[in-house]
Amino acid sequence: MSHAEALKAAQDRVDSKLRYAGVHLEELRNIPRRGSDLERALQESYLFHLLGVTDALLQEMNLYYALGIKRGRVTVPAIATELHAAGRMSRALTHMLAVERDSTSWLNCAKDMRNHVTHRASVQRKFYHGGSKHNQASLVDTRTSKEIDRDYLGLYEDWHSEMGDLIKDVRKLM
Repeated sequence: MSHAEALKAAQDRVDSKLRYAGVHLEELRNIPRRGSDLERALQESYLFHLLGVTDALLQEMNLYYALGIKRGRVTVPAIATELHAAGRMSRALTHMLAVERDSTSWLNCAKDMRNHVTHRASVQRKFYHGGSKHNQASLVDTRTSKEIDRDYLGLYEDWHSEMGDLIKDVRKLM
């Protein structure tokens, strides 16, 4: 496979991961919110695919910058080390890290939730029955243990849109 073909395949993978997250988001829109195993599985799968976009973006950067890092070893530190060794820097990597490390950003919250469900436990939820929030469910921020005061479906929809914007921003900066 040529370098151009490999880069195109990496870009397609990034786009696929976002699309797969969208599939789970659509499934979540269409099921009752009652705390079922299906709902929990879809929430966790959504987070895995959404955050998988950032992992796939790192693979894309590795190919774009022709760093030659083996696929299983592509990480932020590996990319940063290779760029530094070559006397180069990446505005794309810097931007992605700035968003991820900003404690108030959507990506920081989403990544912490994904890591929480992977290594610790499910994200706590609060279900509303009756009142102005009837049939809504909110999540508890795994970083602060405070309820995020909005329906999780709207939150996930915003994160999906934000990830699409992040992809565009990173690609513009490469």
